[in-house]
Amino acid sequence: MRLVIERSGRSRDDSGRRRPATIAGVPASFLWNTCIHEQRSTPMKQRSLGTFTLLLATSCAGAPVAELSRSESSQLFDLLDSDRDGSLSPFEALDVLLQVSQEGALTRDTLETFLAQHAEEELADRRDFFEMADTDLDGRLVLEELPGGFASMMSSLDTDGDGAISWNEFRLADIESDELLARSEGAELHVELVEEVGEPVRLEGAPQDLVEELRGLDLDGDGIVTPQETVQVIREELAGADFEVTGEVAIMRGVIGARTPARVLELAVISPGVRTIVLTEVPGSIDDGANVRAGRYIRQLGLDTHVPAGGEVASGGTDLFLAGNHRSAKPGALFGIHSWDGGPVAATDLPEDHEQHRLYLDYYEEMGIPAEFYWRTLSAAPPEGIHWMTEEELERFGFFTDGTPGKE
Repeated sequence: MRLVIERSGRSRDDSGRRRPATIAGVPASFLWNTCIHEQRSTPMKQRSLGTFTLLLATSCAGAPVAELSRSESSQLFDLLDSDRDGSLSPFEALDVLLQVSQEGALTRDTLETFLAQHAEEELADRRDFFEMADTDLDGRLVLEELPGGFASMMSSLDTDGDGAISWNEFRLADIESDELLARSEGAELHVELVEEVGEPVRLEGAPQDLVEELRGLDLDGDGIVTPQETVQVIREELAGADFEVTGEVAIMRGVIGARTPARVLELAVISPGVRTIVLTEVPGSIDDGANVRAGRYIRQLGLDTHVPAGGEVASGGTDLFLAGNHRSAKPGALFGIHSWDGGPVAATDLPEDHEQHRLYLDYYEEMGIPAEFYWRTLSAAPPEGIHWMTEEELERFGFFTDGTPGKE
């Protein structure tokens, strides 16, 4: 079942009268009132189904959801807590429950089935990754076998300190933890800076093309970038993109992550007057699935997207821009693309009919973007690089709904 979301103020019934906005059949006014009530009265950190979740579940389903057991409630909490921060916002719950509701009526049976399938698929995906990376087939992963993004996590994943990662260690590791990612990527970034600048990493005497970047990393302003500072910068980036609402515009800045779909839903409910998302600096995403969901919500809500002069979107940020119902940009806006990275096998080494290509091929098709664009992203630059699209490319791939690159 295709999820349908209607925007406030734009939907009318057959008689032409304005009708209330709904999200998956749930009145936006109900969601707003329920969310506000829960935010004021409940911290929502209990590992159980709260009032909001039960009300939302029954409203989406149109039928009561039976009380879940303690273990089932804990499992459902983990599923709803998409950013794994130990607390649950109403819109996180809404994001996940909308996914579940696409499978049919939201009953106890469908919840149990979804939870079981989710756990099974997550374990199978992790096992496939482990086996693909284990090139010598010894049942252990050593540093040389880990792809770049995981190599920096070696010390955290190797819990027994024997210099290798067993399947049991990999299976139990919370590899999606923001804190783990922040520590590993922050450490990796500092090592790269030491290679470029020397140790300690001083702004004074650094190559001119690095000074501005180093200044942004020098949080205490003492002229030296420490490992603690690079970790903190990555930690703040992983907090995810946020929206600043001004009238009919929501200005978006930051990295797209697990929280982004929920924040788009929150934007629709709490600020229904917003018509356009202005992407000023959205350098990419750390969660492809969340990026695609957020894009679909933007399209289904009928929101427009715009990049201002001097604005930059890249990688997943470019993909999110394409979700706009009406897409525009000012001269000087930049759109970056590159190949994706997410496993032991590079995207360019996978056959064209491989299932891992389908996520974005399907997404682009839904957004009216030709499949040729996806293949261009893979060839344009490696994962660690970036290609800034030319005006000819922007026009060829239909980036702007008025057909004129660089203009509103």
